[in-house]
Amino acid sequence: MILIGHRGARKEAPENTLAGFRHLRQLGINHVELDVRLSKDHQLMVLHDTTVNRTTKDKGSVLDYTAAELEQMDATIPLPHWPETTGVPRLAAVLDEWPELKSIQLEVKTDTPEILLQIGHGLVDLIEQYHLQTTAIITSSDQNLLAIMQRLAPAIKRGFVAERFTRDPIAVCLNHHCSHLVINHHRCSPELIAYAHGLDLEVSTWTVNEVNAARRLQHWGVDSIITDVPSTLLRHLHVAAE
Repeated sequence: MILIGHRGARKEAPENTLAGFRHLRQLGINHVELDVRLSKDHQLMVLHDTTVNRTTKDKGSVLDYTAAELEQMDATIPLPHWPETTGVPRLAAVLDEWPELKSIQLEVKTDTPEILLQIGHGLVDLIEQYHLQTTAIITSSDQNLLAIMQRLAPAIKRGFVAERFTRDPIAVCLNHHCSHLVINHHRCSPELIAYAHGLDLEVSTWTVNEVNAARRLQHWGVDSIITDVPSTLLRHLHVAAE
């Protein structure tokens, strides 16, 4: 089983930042999940929310700011005692620093068809530029995005992000030719995992922060666990960090 850092290591370092991703690498983990948004000047940025309100001292939509402006923000607000300022990074900056990357889940949130298409084209370009064809999985709960990626670049792996009450998530995966089922861990069961594996789907569960839950999921045979607290799980689980 693989341990994947959620937005880097969300409870241990500023989420979706270069500092957070460096922290994850220092733990020896080269598997990451992060979120992709579009800036005002059409750059792919790493940020979960539609606005910068929660993670920075600034206010407003991500689309109101250029990439350079986002990079200059202080994105340490959820962890106020973090010792250094770190901004909202470009996805390219994250990839520049991470040649050892083993897998990356690039989650795209629901947005307008126009923005999803722009993000899709940008992801295809970066995956080709950084030779991530075997490393990257583009994930989303938005089936429009999965359809766009199937049309733009069918060879790039896709994963359906299934919420706790998503109806028939495996059917959605099959409909969009996904390689991964990325599912809320409360929804997991040994039967679902076995069924997914029988259909050649990898099962990745989120967000798993309790040791007992992680051990149970590992026993059930999940392929990867996405966590906010990789340091804690590393101490208690036998996992493949590399």
